[in-house]
Amino acid sequence: MGLLLGDGSGPARPLERPDSLDVQWSFRTSGRAVDVSAGRAAVGGGLMAVPQGGTVSVVDTRDGRLLSTASSSADRFLPVGFSGGVMLAVEQRFGQIVDSALSAYDPATGRRLWHKAVSPTPGGGGEDAWSGQPPLLPDSGPAIELADGRLAGVAPRTGAILWSRAKPALAPCERSGPSGTGVPPSPFTAAAVSHRIVVLTGCPGRTAELEVVNAGDGDSVWKRRLGRSREAVGLTAVPGAIGVNLDNELRLFTESGEPILRRKADGESGLRPLGRARGIVYLSEARQGVQPDSDAFVSHTLHAVRADTGRTLWTRSGGALPFNVLTGEVIVGRLDVAGAYIGHRRWSSGDARLQGPGASSLVDLAGRRSSPVPWPVAGTFVGMSGDLLIVRSEEEDGTRYTALRPSHRAADAEGPPALDGVERREWPDACGLVGADLLAGLRRNHVRLPVPSSRTVLGTRLPRPSVCRFAPRSGSDADIFSVTVRWVAPDAKAAETYATSVLPWGCAPLSGGCVTAGIVEPRRGVHLYTYRTGLRQLPVAQATVVSGRLVLGVSAGGNEPRSRTLVRRVATELAERLAPGPHP
Repeated sequence: MGLLLGDGSGPARPLERPDSLDVQWSFRTSGRAVDVSAGRAAVGGGLMAVPQGGTVSVVDTRDGRLLSTASSSADRFLPVGFSGGVMLAVEQRFGQIVDSALSAYDPATGRRLWHKAVSPTPGGGGEDAWSGQPPLLPDSGPAIELADGRLAGVAPRTGAILWSRAKPALAPCERSGPSGTGVPPSPFTAAAVSHRIVVLTGCPGRTAELEVVNAGDGDSVWKRRLGRSREAVGLTAVPGAIGVNLDNELRLFTESGEPILRRKADGESGLRPLGRARGIVYLSEARQGVQPDSDAFVSHTLHAVRADTGRTLWTRSGGALPFNVLTGEVIVGRLDVAGAYIGHRRWSSGDARLQGPGASSLVDLAGRRSSPVPWPVAGTFVGMSGDLLIVRSEEEDGTRYTALRPSHRAADAEGPPALDGVERREWPDACGLVGADLLAGLRRNHVRLPVPSSRTVLGTRLPRPSVCRFAPRSGSDADIFSVTVRWVAPDAKAAETYATSVLPWGCAPLSGGCVTAGIVEPRRGVHLYTYRTGLRQLPVAQATVVSGRLVLGVSAGGNEPRSRTLVRRVATELAERLAPGPHP
């Protein structure tokens, strides 16, 4: 998942080395996202479109305010983005054949402005029929592929065809797949930047050509013949830079056509531009086959290159951490933390006992990098608007969208705290949370087994283990349980918000994740549920406990009545013990 692009709405002065992600606003919709639609919200141009079955909510991302609600009678109603001041959406009706249309809506009122039906056959459906390919979304207005293969610019408010360009008559690329089966790839790749459309023509074994056209009138701005590719050809267009990869060699151009650099990548994955700021182009390089640590098989490097000379100013290694997108002041990368409750992992296999927040790396434009910065909410990354990172979280009766802004919190710029401003010594010993009286009451002569690897959280070494297993000296495995310090939040409100968003609301049993979405709350701050975990995908009893600034997890080895009773007792007594005063 990629992140962030500045729009001038950020701070007036350069941001000090960023080390936190602060909540700017929160927007809640009715209906859980997993229940109402498989589609994601679309973000762009200071707006966000949230799908909810037959409606789409349009939100102003500057303040999280609802602008309008668009409605459709279609079976599926999915926003695809914004262009020229309108929202573009695909409407589909299911029957013997799928009937699709591309529609434009007014973000201020939710009124549909126009729609173009997809042609059921290539070249059919009338001269303005839509081919069904995703539209291109430059700032000035959308461009679409027509059913007869032409690329066309569309008037944003009326849907009128402003210009069209026929594609050269080229045969498809060779079929993909080891046996030559599959859909033949198209020799054309297109992308949009602010006011221009970039078209790359090429296949392995053919000569590649790059053309940039004006999004307003379709006139050609410039062309480049790039030579013959042997194995691969790819296009990446970001504001201020256009990159073409030919056989693992990056050729980088400005939007106006000046060459910036031509460079071979050291690894197998190649280079790609992230964006341009203050005369510097930032490149991300991924190298396969490199194992910088036990959890990574790809290493990532960030390069800062002068746009006028192509000279490299500095290089930063990111290890397993990919660099995603450039904002006005910050380069943001995603970090898929082991066990993090992000993306669709909440419904996939994994050890739910170890779930913690997702995180991002933050690098300023001078190359100063923070430690991984945790998200203050659990959830799925949606997209970026300006310098805001948008995260979607599930709740009991709805879905919450939270906007996070990179900021600087630490007083000591040379040594910012890594765990959302919480000092390492404030993380308690997981083994010490369970008192001798509770263990004695279980009557199984349990011993504490701290997990050494749990002393490291988001790359920060803790003074004590954050996971502890409790096993009887003899007896059944059903009496084994574990306690995990999932997170220590900056304050009680943040802990409660995180704990609520980490619960498996709306689980989908058919996906192999949660086996039940039923969540029981025997007392405030204690939530009991069942989850699949481990390689064998066995259901286990789980609990999330929130008390003060602490978010704890309790888990047993099975889902029998005995296991559920054990988890309920341990979780309830932890909540009661920690409630009166500060945690240990």
